[in-house]
Amino acid sequence: WHGGCLALAELGRRGLLLPHRLTDVVPVVVRALAYDEQRGSYSVGSHVRDAACYLCWSFARAYDPAEIKLYVEEIAAALIITMVFDREVNCRRAASAAFQENVGRQGTFPHGIEIVTTADYFAVGNRNNVYLNVSVAIAQYKEYCRPLIYHLVS
Repeated sequence: WHGGCLALAELGRRGLLLPHRLTDVVPVVVRALAYDEQRGSYSVGSHVRDAACYLCWSFARAYDPAEIKLYVEEIAAALIITMVFDREVNCRRAASAAFQENVGRQGTFPHGIEIVTTADYFAVGNRNNVYLNVSVAIAQYKEYCRPLIYHLVS
């Protein structure tokens, strides 16, 4: 998973991942953003989620907004879930950076500027703040409310 995400990110960043392949890649990215595997009394997967954030970041730099338009809501919702509910601070910050990059370069993420100002690098650094304040602020937007709730109940 980890190596696959990094390889796809580098292909995308260099313009070698053609836009017609996004149909196959985006579902993998969404799964990777939620990757978690139990190993005895602990779980692993933060390295995969971090690499998936890098992949989303590379999408912002590699594709024209028209090419990625069909996948914006799915990618944005997955990044939001990682940004506010991931237990690892580096994954929350990576998701925040990827979301910010997409808002700045694509300009098509719903309520992007409002969310970027609410969920910045420092805001997502504190787990209590992100769970109790940032998630509530983001849930006010209809595009993100349902995915956030679904993530919590599943």
